[in-house]
Amino acid sequence: MEYDAIILGGGPGGYSTAIRLGQNGKKALMVEENKIGGECLNYGCIPSKAVIELADAISYLKEMPGVTSSVVIDMKKWQDWKWGMINKLTSGVEKLVTSYGGEVVKGKGVIENRNSIKVNNETFNAKNIVIATGSVPSRIKGIDDVFYNRDILDVDHIPKSLIVIGGGYIGIELGTAFAKLGSDVTIVEMMPNILPGTDTDLSKFVDRRMNSLGIKTFVGAKVEKVTREGQYTVNLADGSQLKAELVVMTVGRQPNTNGFGLERLNVEMDGKFIKTDKRKRTSVDGVYAVGDVSGQPMLAHKAFYDAGIAADNISGKMAEVDYRAMPFVIYSDPEIVTTGTKTEKFNNIPLATNGRALGMNYNQGVFRVYVDNEYVVKGGAFVAPRASELVSEISLAVEAGLTSKDVGMTVHPHPTLSEGVKEAAEATYGKSLHYKSSR
Repeated sequence: MEYDAIILGGGPGGYSTAIRLGQNGKKALMVEENKIGGECLNYGCIPSKAVIELADAISYLKEMPGVTSSVVIDMKKWQDWKWGMINKLTSGVEKLVTSYGGEVVKGKGVIENRNSIKVNNETFNAKNIVIATGSVPSRIKGIDDVFYNRDILDVDHIPKSLIVIGGGYIGIELGTAFAKLGSDVTIVEMMPNILPGTDTDLSKFVDRRMNSLGIKTFVGAKVEKVTREGQYTVNLADGSQLKAELVVMTVGRQPNTNGFGLERLNVEMDGKFIKTDKRKRTSVDGVYAVGDVSGQPMLAHKAFYDAGIAADNISGKMAEVDYRAMPFVIYSDPEIVTTGTKTEKFNNIPLATNGRALGMNYNQGVFRVYVDNEYVVKGGAFVAPRASELVSEISLAVEAGLTSKDVGMTVHPHPTLSEGVKEAAEATYGKSLHYKSSR
């Protein structure tokens, strides 16, 4: 049997492509070596946010004025619950693929040529191949005996002390969560600031919050060596030493391009990524690449989006990517979210002017809507609790070409955090209701 497409990888990019192809009436075969759902569902997005929710729930009551609380965490029971929740999601994804006529094969897929993939000593043929092999954690040469995201998210107890190597978004998210759960956390970042690549006037709110939680940060610090004799010792380039029960490495991720025969296709590369055009086609006819392996940003929702584009093109439709409003979320405390393009035309609306935020015991953060000279919405940036749930309104405004007045004239329920979005839009034309900007 010849399939319309064989998809190598069952993560967000892979299973989404299989579902979209099925919805288009095409026959897809999805090959996954490990767990359906890939890194995101099993070891990244979902479990990391689950541990953040646990930490936030405990922290929320602990820090609420007038409340005294004591919580005992049984991490083994929590891990059982977490994996039960994840397994429901992954089994649901597999059922969706098959419900649309797709097939799933478990095993290591190896490309033989542009039309064939071998799995478990059986060769499968297709008109198209979609590479959706995702990414793997970046590693520092010579530093091996440490934890990575999979290990730290599967711990059976809360470590007394934790060193996080890497102050990017993964390190900040995990470090903050474990600090709230009771670990003594230290974060080491080689760059001059935490969250490199994020505007410091946004990340400063997170920096303050981390300080209030007692998290120690070393910036501009290079790790030379990590040793383990009972506990871990981290040696820095300046000669200082840090000690902790556990060390987790969070220095980024690399596209997964090795071990599945990619070299047999001789596709054009873009650095470490597989180069694709706007239709997610590689340089080899009939071969597509989606998600992390095909370039930045390395985000699950970007992989979902890529999948739809690739599936449409395989199905004979003309579709091109347009990343103009690709949200980026840091699940820090408070959350940081950006979408679209930053412009010079905006006004800050302090989180402290939002009644719902104050009722949640939050007053550190900001709302921004970016517009052009005609007040067309070009993007936004929010630092607030649950900011990730607020950003889609601005992404839609960017995609639809709406003006800030369109957003500002939309009735938002009161009291809600979403009112901060409305006020930030109003502020661009000088009509914010609850805050008078001097800018």
